[in-house]
Amino acid sequence: MNPSRRKLLQTSAALAGSLALPRLAGAQALTTTAAATAASATIDGPIRIVLPYPPGGSTDAITRFIADRLGAALKQTVIVENRPGAAGMIGAAQVAKSPADGRTLLFTNTALIQSPLIQPKPLYDPMTDFDPLSLVADAAQVFVANVDLPVKSLRDYAAWAKAHPGSAYGSLGVGSTGHLYGELFKRRAQVEIVHAAYKGDAPAIADLLAKQLPAGFVSTVVARTYGEAGRIKVLATLGTTRVPSMPDVPTFAESGYQGFEAIGWIGMLAPHGCARPVIDRLSAEIARIVRSPDGSRMLTEAGMLPRGTSADEFAALLKRDQKVWQALVQQTGIRVG
Repeated sequence: MNPSRRKLLQTSAALAGSLALPRLAGAQALTTTAAATAASATIDGPIRIVLPYPPGGSTDAITRFIADRLGAALKQTVIVENRPGAAGMIGAAQVAKSPADGRTLLFTNTALIQSPLIQPKPLYDPMTDFDPLSLVADAAQVFVANVDLPVKSLRDYAAWAKAHPGSAYGSLGVGSTGHLYGELFKRRAQVEIVHAAYKGDAPAIADLLAKQLPAGFVSTVVARTYGEAGRIKVLATLGTTRVPSMPDVPTFAESGYQGFEAIGWIGMLAPHGCARPVIDRLSAEIARIVRSPDGSRMLTEAGMLPRGTSADEFAALLKRDQKVWQALVQQTGIRVG
């Protein structure tokens, strides 16, 4: 677990204000005509939802929850196919090349935008190869440490990292939210930490529990589960506000580090070119599932903020999101190859 060091570009200027991403208040109702058209749209044949991450973990469970209820709503078989690899790009690229008939969907996260920004030859264009359907939830990540690390706060960790140059921090993949913010933290805290890329929460938390990884970014549900059990130390959360399920965990800003306000998301997309009635039907059904009592409860318990938006709202967020992460990539200088 000795990933090579990456030389960062020498840049200046803080991202604090520019990285604060406005979030959507909720789904806008379709017009009466559009709603009627969407309700009448049909999808013939089984539907496949590609999740570009391994089985297990909260995202996998959420995907399968939505798949089950989407199948009931559309009266079709809906299966989930895990296609991990290349920080989510392999599964996303597969969907981008699939027929635009509403039968192949992509359930993914912010890496859809982040990964192509650091690749010399991206496998897809996130802005032109997909039709956004619905933003499912906002999903912050949390910085944690293994229990043997002699720290109680993010400030403590920064001091420890200065005394232990070359120590590793983990994230959920190259170019992920945790990776980008880890490189920003290196600059802000002036520490020499080395990125260790994982393929999901499960292998990352395994190394944290085994005390082979000093610290890293994990999902909120993992942080809460193992933090409450006393098996890891939960130090700080990304975002502008504390995570409701972990009210005692301060944000990076509260810990003295600005520029960590933008958070991730999970959402559903389809290959570009789907008929508008199909897009509207899928968007409406997904949003309804997300905003249902069971859906909202599941997402909240996973440490996420349920959304359930229209296709147009999600598309607008993706455009804003790309500018946010592009700015951070430029500042950190992260590149692959």
